[in-house]
Amino acid sequence: MSLLTQTNLLSKREKQIAEKILEGLPNKRIASALFISERTVKFHCHNIYRKTGVRSRHGLIALHYRMLQEALLQLPEAA
Repeated sequence: MSLLTQTNLLSKREKQIAEKILEGLPNKRIASALFISERTVKFHCHNIYRKTGVRSRHGLIALHYRMLQEALLQLPEAA
């Protein structure tokens, strides 16, 4: 599970779709994996982008890695 999908920002279905986007799946494969239509995936993608403030799946992936980097920088150093 990614840091992005651990927030309360997204609905349960949006989190599932965000995970699939981060896995690199196209909309058609996401729809097939989640047993929904491709149009529904596009609808949820639009909501995910709006809620996270990004404009594309590339932006979502970049946001995921920025959040991951920030989390790693906050970890205490191992002695």
